[in-house]
Amino acid sequence: MSSVTLILVIVILLILLNGFFACMEIALVSVSKARLKRLEKEKRPGATAALFLQRHIDDFFATVQIGITFIGTLSAAIGGDSSVKLFRPLLEIAGISPESPSGRILALVGVAICISYFSLVVGELVPKSLARRYPGAVSTRLAGFFKAFSKFMTPAVRVLSGSTSVVLKILRVPESQKPASLTTEEFRMMAAELVENHQMTERVHEIVVRASRLAQIRVEDAMVPRNQIVGVQAQSPDDPNIRERALTIYREYPLSYLPVTDLEGEDFYGVLNVKDLLLDPNRKHLLHPVAFCPRGLTLDRLLAMMQLNNTKMTLVVDEHGVVDGIITLEDILEEFVGEIEGTAQFPSLQAVSPLQGSTEITVEGTISLHELKETLSISLPSSHYYSTLAGFLLEKMEKIPAVGDSIEFKRWRFEITDSTASHIKKVRIIALNDRDEPSDALQQ
Repeated sequence: MSSVTLILVIVILLILLNGFFACMEIALVSVSKARLKRLEKEKRPGATAALFLQRHIDDFFATVQIGITFIGTLSAAIGGDSSVKLFRPLLEIAGISPESPSGRILALVGVAICISYFSLVVGELVPKSLARRYPGAVSTRLAGFFKAFSKFMTPAVRVLSGSTSVVLKILRVPESQKPASLTTEEFRMMAAELVENHQMTERVHEIVVRASRLAQIRVEDAMVPRNQIVGVQAQSPDDPNIRERALTIYREYPLSYLPVTDLEGEDFYGVLNVKDLLLDPNRKHLLHPVAFCPRGLTLDRLLAMMQLNNTKMTLVVDEHGVVDGIITLEDILEEFVGEIEGTAQFPSLQAVSPLQGSTEITVEGTISLHELKETLSISLPSSHYYSTLAGFLLEKMEKIPAVGDSIEFKRWRFEITDSTASHIKKVRIIALNDRDEPSDALQQ
């Protein structure tokens, strides 16, 4: 084998070895820890080693960087030293003396171009593309070698890490803080990328996004208000008429759980499971204990409490112990998957242009601000003192408005269409034209 052929073989092998390092670097970054844990449970060879490298990712990066830097420097040195030999035939054909200064410069430039091209294609782009396509397979197959190589290079890694720290101290650069954990918004963006890559359906994505918001939704945003509670009134917890009254109510309102109160609806005796009536007509003890939770509790915490206590319905109370409403597991489930029975209560409000005039929709005053945002994309400021559209309007208007009163806020006009002396029943929401200027002022 001639010396020129030997030099070419060595340079090619070094470029391939560079691609080997680049491939593993991208594969280990691209594969998720959850996937590696699943492969480890399946006893896939190399999965345990890949997890070890991910847990010591900084040492792995240092090892890879040492390898890539050394390989690149070595290939450039060999190619540069042998440039005249490699390009001698071409220079002689061009009539340029290989030993002349111009010949040496042209030979060096030619070697640099060739090595750079093949290093980029064979040593970087192709391996990284393969690693992005098959991160699990690549990382598990190469993990064993890199784990052993990382241990072998530990002394060099420690020397480089120490040298880096000394230089940073000289430059008075503060030590890096602990990297920030994944935020909820970043998690949703990752889920959106999975949908774009056809690795997650849009329906699953919607459920994932809804689930990530449970920690931001309070019980008063999802509960049934007290004035809308459907329950059974009885003289006492042992009232013999509870069964008949419950079945009568069930025929009109097919609900699984019904709260049982006194005749004034003030004292809650317990919760009745209609299934108990239907499956066991002779059952004597019908009522289950009442569970309570405070206003302001988030749905994720409430769900954990209901699972722990094995309750299906919870009464929501304010700071004075007065019942504000009830919330069931179905109400929480609807925050995951949307309305379960029938269609959505409120149609979507489409964006309008100035030429189309304004678009309007009428909603109940008791609609929660959370539902208003999720269903109609209308975002209003929240408060611990209110959780509904009616509460927002009462605070802005500073009185119980009459029919026809309205207020403008941002891009919306809210007009009272039905009210009583004690509360707001219906509100017309009008999307203002872009040329209209919201005034945030009450119009009498």
